[in-house]
Amino acid sequence: MLATVLHKPGDIRCEEVADPKILRPTDAIIKLSASCICGSDLWPYRGLQPVDAPQHMGHEYCGIVVEVGAEVRNVRPGQFVVGSFCLSD
Repeated sequence: MLATVLHKPGDIRCEEVADPKILRPTDAIIKLSASCICGSDLWPYRGLQPVDAPQHMGHEYCGIVVEVGAEVRNVRPGQFVVGSFCLSD
């Protein structure tokens, strides 16, 4: 899959990365329609906050659920969802 990756302040690249996998029974995988680069992403980009590089950027998103873990009850594959920074990993 394609991801926006911060390597160091001022160095952002679009790169192929491994597809996500369900690791925990509460995980869900979402094929993103859009993701937001917000103000908190700009702090490390500008060098104003330390970053453990490389780091994927964008943590507010919307898209289609493609797979869910065994304990997920509130969403199912095929649903359109909107996610918040507090639920991203």
